[in-house]
Amino acid sequence: MGEFVWRSLSDSEVYALLYQNAAQSNILSLNSTCNVWCKFCSHRQNPPGVESFRISAVSLDLLGQAIDLLDPCKPVVIGESVTRVIEGEPFIHPEIKKILGKIREKMPGTPIRITTNGTMLDVEMVVFLASLGGVTVSLSLNSSNPTVRQYIMQDPRAETAVKSALLLSEWSVPYHGSIVAMPHMTGWDDLTGTIKHFAECGAETVRVFVPGETRLAPPDLRVPGNLREQLDLFLEGVRVETAVPITLEPPLIKDLRASVAGVVAGLCARKAGLSAGDVIEKVNGNPVKSRVDAYRKVLEGENPALEVTRYGKKFSVKVLKEKGGSSGLVFDYDVNPGVIKEIEAAVRRKRAERAVLIASELGFGAMGLALEEMWDGVAEIKPAVVKNCYFGGSIGCAGLLTVGDMLETVGDCVGKADLCIVPGIAFDRRGRDITGRSYLDLKIENGPLVEVV
Repeated sequence: MGEFVWRSLSDSEVYALLYQNAAQSNILSLNSTCNVWCKFCSHRQNPPGVESFRISAVSLDLLGQAIDLLDPCKPVVIGESVTRVIEGEPFIHPEIKKILGKIREKMPGTPIRITTNGTMLDVEMVVFLASLGGVTVSLSLNSSNPTVRQYIMQDPRAETAVKSALLLSEWSVPYHGSIVAMPHMTGWDDLTGTIKHFAECGAETVRVFVPGETRLAPPDLRVPGNLREQLDLFLEGVRVETAVPITLEPPLIKDLRASVAGVVAGLCARKAGLSAGDVIEKVNGNPVKSRVDAYRKVLEGENPALEVTRYGKKFSVKVLKEKGGSSGLVFDYDVNPGVIKEIEAAVRRKRAERAVLIASELGFGAMGLALEEMWDGVAEIKPAVVKNCYFGGSIGCAGLLTVGDMLETVGDCVGKADLCIVPGIAFDRRGRDITGRSYLDLKIENGPLVEVV
C-alpha cells in the first residue's frame, strides 16, 4: 500500500504541469508537501500504477511565469488541483507572502481562493491575508477539538488551526469550513461540535465530505457502507440548529428540484428573504432544470427575478446583485444541463440510434434523472453504472474510473448499442486515465463507437 509515482519528472515536465494548471484551470500549484499526516489521506492508499506526481516547492521565478498565464477575470485557485499534481499545504511554501503579493500586484481586483489546513494561520498571516483583499479561504479543520484533530491528522499545531477560524472572522477574511466526516472514529458529537464551531466563528458555509477508502486501506480505516446515508440524515437535524449553510459532498440526489441548501448570511439572497428549503422554479421567467442550472442562472443574472416555492406556496422575489456577483444561495451539486446538450451533440455526430451513457456509482442516480427529465433526442439512450474496481473500497466517482473498469460495460454493449459515451473527467488532456491508459483502448472489435464527453 502507498502512494505510487509512475515515474520521476524532469524539470521540463514539472514546468509543463505548472504552466498547464495555470493556463487551463487558473490553478497555481506551489508544492506537494504537507505538514500533517491525515488518516483519511487517499494518496497513501493508491494502487500501484496510479499516475500521481509530487513537486517540490516551486521557485518564485517559475511561479512568476505561471502567474503571467493566469486569467485575471477568473479567481486564482491555490491549494486545490484538478490535475495529477498532488497539492500540498500552500502556507508552508517559504515564499508564500511574496507569491500572494505578486498575484495581487499583477491582478489587483482578482479573487484569490486558498485551501489550507489552518496550521500556519496565526495572527500575522491572517492580518496579511486581510491586507491583500479579495482572499477567500477554504479551511480544512476536520475537528474543532485539538485532541481529536491531533488523532486524525497528527497535527502538532492543532490549537493554532482551531483558533484560525475565529481569527479569519475577526479580520474579516471570508472563509468556508470543510470537514472530512469520520464519526465512526471521532464520534457524532465531535462532528456536531465542529459544525457549530464554524457557525460561531463566522464561516460562510460548511462542506461535509464523505471519506473514501480504496481496497488497500487497512481494516481500521474502512468506511461504513451506509455512512453517506447516515450523514445525510444527521445533517438534516443539524441544519435546524444552525443558520450556516451545510452541504454534503457527494450529496444524495433524489430529484433535480432546485432546492436551496442554505443562504449565506449578509448576502443579497438572505436580504431578499430566501432561506433553506426554498425551491427555485424560474429565473427571469425561464424554468430551471436542476440545482446547477438555477445556481448558474442566478449567478449570471443582474438583479434576477426568481419564482420560488416554499412549503407548497409560490411567491416572487428579486435578488439585487451585479451580473456575475454571488447571491449567497447555496445548492448541492446535481447535473449541469450543458452536459446533456453535449451528449445530444455526440449522438447526432455519430448518428447513433441506441446509446449507452457510462456513469459512476455516485453519478448514476443523478444522470438517470437528468436523462429522464431533459433528454429529448431521437436516439434511445440508457445509463449504465460502472464500479471503480481498480481502486475498490468505497471509491465511486467518475474521475477515478479507469479504462479497465469501463471495458466490461463497453463489451456488454456489443450488438445492443451503436454508441458508448464515457465521462471525460476520467481522462487527462491526452486522453489517458489515472493509470496512463488511453481511452482508445475502449474501442473493441465489432463494438460500439466510443465518444468522450
